[in-house]
Amino acid sequence: MTASAIAALGIAMVGALIPTLLFAGLLWWFDRYEKEPLTLMGAATLWGSLAQMAVTLLRPLVLAGGAALFDPLWAGTWGNAFLLPALEEVIKALFLAGFFILYAREIDSLYDGFLYGALTGFAFAAADTIVGAPARGWSLEGAFGRTLALGLAHAFFTGWIGLGLAAGRLSRSPARPAWPLLGVLAAFLFHSLRELAIVPTLWNPGLAGIRALINALGVLLLIGIVIYGMGRERAWIARYLGEEVSAGVLPAALYEVLRSPGGWLTYRWGPLLRGDATTWRRRGQQLQVAAELAFRKHQQAALGEARWEEEIRRLRELLRRLAE
Repeated sequence: MTASAIAALGIAMVGALIPTLLFAGLLWWFDRYEKEPLTLMGAATLWGSLAQMAVTLLRPLVLAGGAALFDPLWAGTWGNAFLLPALEEVIKALFLAGFFILYAREIDSLYDGFLYGALTGFAFAAADTIVGAPARGWSLEGAFGRTLALGLAHAFFTGWIGLGLAAGRLSRSPARPAWPLLGVLAAFLFHSLRELAIVPTLWNPGLAGIRALINALGVLLLIGIVIYGMGRERAWIARYLGEEVSAGVLPAALYEVLRSPGGWLTYRWGPLLRGDATTWRRRGQQLQVAAELAFRKHQQAALGEARWEEEIRRLRELLRRLAE
């Protein structure tokens, strides 16, 4: 590798890493009650990068197969608009399914499924920017802009896969195996439609508008799932922690703070603004443990997982001590 290629690789790594960290930070911030472990979010990012490496290895084989199967005039169209999207979404789905199997304990809501799916997709796009850097010679701004635009698109695609996998895990109906398949199908259809919009032989202003719309849908899905997730989490807090107030485990005042859309911010960060770091840390622990207790009780009730009983007792006792 030449010196210029190494320099381009380094610039692309920085340009791709910045939007990835910003995106991950945004997802983490909005998961306000039960923050996902940063190590797990890092693992999802690594998972997305590995999926991109697998696609890089398989892409020439898939395109060669397309060239052999289809008319030469349309081989490029079929390959770029159908075969490559199918390859990428299936590979991401396989890697994401492996992630869900390894860390099933942490997947307790549709928001979790979206978060890990979207983060995997964004990391996939970041890795794609880095891998292509030696040949394309990205500037810092170019790598940043490409990763942001492509990352939001892949977050949108892979977010559907994550939602499907989470719905399959959380569902108790006989149709639960269908949810992951529907997630992969939705990802493929949106991805394929986006790629069709830039096929030279099919290009027209209408398709170009569809591409822009699909890019925008990545942002809209993020906003929608965040709003849905926050509403669902508040419902779980209200349902499962109300019992703890009656049992004397959770103070009623703290329960109202947890239910309030903005009250938890004042409760959590007010002491730090006053210079009281000790109270700030203790309140952070209170909120974290209380939210985790509600989520574990939801898992036990919704999924029938009796294995959470001991963990619920531990969290209940810890919350009692923190509230004293």
